[in-house]
Amino acid sequence: MSSYNYLNEKIILPISDTLLGNSIYKDLKFLMNSQWWSADELKEYQNEKLRALIKHSYDNVPYYNELFHSLHLTPEDIKTSKDLYKLPILTKDILRENIKNGKIIAKNIYKKSLLLSSSSGSTGEPLQYYNTRDAESFNKACAIRGWYWMGYRLGDRYIKLSQNPRPLLKNIQDKFNNCLYISVQQLTDENFREIVEKINNFKPLFIRSYPDPMLFLTNYIIKNHIQIITPRAIATTGNILFDEYREKIENVFKCKIFDSYSCEGGANVSECETHNCYHSSMEYAITEIIDNNMIEVDNGYLGRVITTDLHNYAVPFIRYDTQDYIKKSKEKCNCGRELLAIDKIEGRDSDILITPSNKWLIVHNFTGYFEWIDSVEQFQVNQNKIDEINILLKVNQKYTKQIESEILKYWQNYVGEDVNVRIEIVDDIPLTKSGKRRFLIRNKSIKLD
Repeated sequence: MSSYNYLNEKIILPISDTLLGNSIYKDLKFLMNSQWWSADELKEYQNEKLRALIKHSYDNVPYYNELFHSLHLTPEDIKTSKDLYKLPILTKDILRENIKNGKIIAKNIYKKSLLLSSSSGSTGEPLQYYNTRDAESFNKACAIRGWYWMGYRLGDRYIKLSQNPRPLLKNIQDKFNNCLYISVQQLTDENFREIVEKINNFKPLFIRSYPDPMLFLTNYIIKNHIQIITPRAIATTGNILFDEYREKIENVFKCKIFDSYSCEGGANVSECETHNCYHSSMEYAITEIIDNNMIEVDNGYLGRVITTDLHNYAVPFIRYDTQDYIKKSKEKCNCGRELLAIDKIEGRDSDILITPSNKWLIVHNFTGYFEWIDSVEQFQVNQNKIDEINILLKVNQKYTKQIESEILKYWQNYVGEDVNVRIEIVDDIPLTKSGKRRFLIRNKSIKLD
């Protein structure tokens, strides 16, 4: 660890925690130790946290108090993770409804101290909910630990490529964190040329990006025979990193990719240094991986992720259906960690749209826009012809013609004049056979190349 890394981790981070009321430094220190616990120690920690969460939810959250009474259960009936089957699955619709009516928001937490959080809605259903600062800090510490597995230390120079807007506070934090933020809102050759110049000038040790724009940038570099600097590693997240994506990106940048996955109410899942598997942050959440009969799958099998957030006391996520699918690893990882080992992330597949002028549109172009529009409950984007894009919206009573006009104007300007953008209000957006909502659907007759 360099003196600059030491300064950032041991001095700047604790000072930042004190100023902002966070506990990231303390949590990271704990997690760097707990990652080496035995499986029994990890499970005992989870069960202890679960008992405290259940008691809190029963005593302070009307939704859970009513649920327990309706099932003739008491907090003493849920002592370990093996007892969770006694409780029903918490769906996004149930969660959203009870956030709206206030029943699933803890009554013993001062409302002004709650943090408003939002999921990106990569399944087409963005969700706004409340979090506690303690839970958010612990979750961030889990994410940092995942970065540490790829050799990163606080203060290392890195670039972040993202579609999301960058608020002022984040811009300030970027300065302290030695981060260069680059917007990839417009996926065009001109934009890629600027990104390449910034990467070569900044010389980052690490690059963070969604897989899709990283792939498009790689294709641009190959097509134009460009020399690009070699970082120590690339961190990807947000949607599926296909094997062919990984191979191409790693060959061009001459470094390894460390992939990760996260969702609202769930544990951060990060690829370790062996690249044999991902590890789930068991200290943050209990992860059930179940089949269609609601039974935990065996090692080596695919299942749906049901998560219980052990830290968010503001809006408890107990047995929350993430609608994501992952595959358990068959064997323990040889890195020595006994954290839940995951072989594959299967549940974040996103399609790609393309315009006549060769502009690519990916899932995160849309999620960053829609996640804060609370009048839109679900959305899906369909492209049946290369010059036509239909945006399906399921809306609530807050939705107006003015909002619709603003949405249409934004996307027409963003996509370009060579595409006719339409908005269609629908009663519902049907699920796929796997129980997921696809966000982007492109007619396969429309070729990307």
